[in-house]
Amino acid sequence: MKYHAGVLRLVTSGRTVDVTALKVLTAGACLFFIEFATARAVLVPLTYDEAATYLRYIPTDVLSVFNFEVATNHFLNTLLTKVSYLVGGDSELVRRVPNLIGYGMYMWCSLLILQRLHHRVIAFAGFTLLNLNLYVLDYFALSRGYGLSLGFLMGTLFFLFRFLTQLHTGAAGCRDLSRALLFACGAVMANFALLNVYLGVFAVGLAALMVVNAIKDAPPAPSAPDPHAPGGRRPSFSWLPLVASVFTLLVFSQDSGLSERLYEPVDVGLVGLNGAELDAVRVSRIDVSGRAMGLPRDAGANVWRMDRRTHVAGLRIELPVAAAHKLALIEVIIGRRAFWHDLRRDGAWKSRDAGTTRVLESSPSLSLPKARMPAYRPIINWAGDAPYAASLAGHTALALAILGGLAVLLKAAGWLAVRANLLSGDQWRPLASGALWLAALTGSPLYLLKRESQLYYGGTRGLIQDTFYSVIDNSFYGRTYSPAQTQLVFGGIVVTAAVFSVVCYVSYRRKKLPSVLPGACLLAIMIIASVAIVGQRFMFQTPYLLGRTALFFIPLYVLFVTFLCETIAEFGRVSRMFATSTLVVALSFSMYHFMTTANVKCTFDWRKDSGTKAMMEDLGQVVAAERPPGSRVVLGVDAFYSAAAAFYARKNTAATISIVVVPTPSDFLYVEDRNQGGAMNVLRRYPVAGSMLARVGTTR
Repeated sequence: MKYHAGVLRLVTSGRTVDVTALKVLTAGACLFFIEFATARAVLVPLTYDEAATYLRYIPTDVLSVFNFEVATNHFLNTLLTKVSYLVGGDSELVRRVPNLIGYGMYMWCSLLILQRLHHRVIAFAGFTLLNLNLYVLDYFALSRGYGLSLGFLMGTLFFLFRFLTQLHTGAAGCRDLSRALLFACGAVMANFALLNVYLGVFAVGLAALMVVNAIKDAPPAPSAPDPHAPGGRRPSFSWLPLVASVFTLLVFSQDSGLSERLYEPVDVGLVGLNGAELDAVRVSRIDVSGRAMGLPRDAGANVWRMDRRTHVAGLRIELPVAAAHKLALIEVIIGRRAFWHDLRRDGAWKSRDAGTTRVLESSPSLSLPKARMPAYRPIINWAGDAPYAASLAGHTALALAILGGLAVLLKAAGWLAVRANLLSGDQWRPLASGALWLAALTGSPLYLLKRESQLYYGGTRGLIQDTFYSVIDNSFYGRTYSPAQTQLVFGGIVVTAAVFSVVCYVSYRRKKLPSVLPGACLLAIMIIASVAIVGQRFMFQTPYLLGRTALFFIPLYVLFVTFLCETIAEFGRVSRMFATSTLVVALSFSMYHFMTTANVKCTFDWRKDSGTKAMMEDLGQVVAAERPPGSRVVLGVDAFYSAAAAFYARKNTAATISIVVVPTPSDFLYVEDRNQGGAMNVLRRYPVAGSMLARVGTTR
């Protein structure tokens, strides 16, 4: 009875707390969540984005991590994954270690943030709520940048709150603001969507300095700069030009679209086929990522030409088997050099049959002199290293000139702020330095992603429908408790914002306005991030953040509600009971929801990839039972299975498995259940993924 009475006092008062018991509960929660995330990192099969990142960046040359031609490169995560791979191999767990470390940072920093609360029950509830969202936990057990960015986000908030506390107590210096901006920059380098949060942190830090200086009613006094702080003069402004130059040079060095002058045109001619047979032929160029793209054919001719100069790593010709014996000659002209191959006399082209189609693939001998840079060495139409060096130098110089212009603008803005007695030079320096570092590290990657139309993932309906509704809906993880559950939760969010405004007014009347400062900062960051998303939509036609790209709103909002309940609890006993009870109800529902959705089989965003690993093992067994060891088979897959299938095919020891995308002819198929046709024999189904493995043709 005494124990139950103590629990009742703990829940209802928030102050009468057995601190030791709460520490034990917190430690137990930390251990559980870390073990759960680790189990998912070990057991959940590789997802499409993880596999695509691995195949493109990890086993390749070191400089490939600086390639930003596609959006799968979450730079900091890719870099750390590469290090993990070199140290520990290519298992799922090893590649996901960086995000598990990010989860540790997320948990540790959230504990540091919440330990400032006086009501330990509220702090414990807030910490648990931060970790009960399975949609968030998905990304701490995947090799993507989203989870890592949330770890840096928590570090950002910890140092930002400590900086604000120092301002409130009159402590001089901006060291913690510099650290907050440094962590925010790390979050952006892990996931560019966090650029919106960086803008919010920058604005909050700037506004806080200006408000404090205005309250003092005197010109801000200069403080002695810390040369070892991230925003100090010596480390930032001496290293910045060097780091910016090297980083920009490396990024542009991996850009295959740097200039059309880097590549020679490619023409392919076929001799020996009649008009009907030529119509059945498909000629494709293979890019450096292994993707095949068809070449247009001259009308009425036997020649296929590139419509623009671009990189070619190989050529593929597909034609009916019945017409293959009539193909007398393949003529390939690369630039000014011609290559002729008589298929009846030499074996310069690799040949294989896939059903009724013969596939011819060019050999490495079909090439102009190779490039010296590893990234361009597979390219067969390389125009030479001299044009490459000139283009690389020109693009790097232009990027650095733009960065220099930004530095001048920031210098001028700082001078004006000092002249207007809004800030001191030492206060402006970490803000300007952080902005320059961010521009140096994100400018060229974002330019390339925008140029290649890679900033495509997102919505077009609006901020509420796309960003907020998607985050809420995905947090339910496919569970439906009410037809209007998403709208109800969003309504609750609006209500909490309204309650916060009332709390601010009451705190102002009671002269306790500093108590609402953390919540106000979190709300300001969310509002500024939202405005930035809308602004980017109108200025750059980028889509609204959707689902995982807006993941950062979840911990920001949970912390906001936690601090709001803490402020309400300070108003008195009744208010304390209301705030604590509200969090307990939210915690109870979250725990129930977590228990009904938690799994170690799949992720919400890539549920279809949950069967790919098992499918490849099943295929290996089928092939081993039917064919000699090392036999070559072709597996046709739906496009969204291709990356994970290609990764697990490399690990299959029973056969050499080539992955093609349907409808390319193949021996086996791995497709969605709904794509089942009459010309296939289903071997195995995978219910969670909604897919099936089938043999092409009749049952053997």
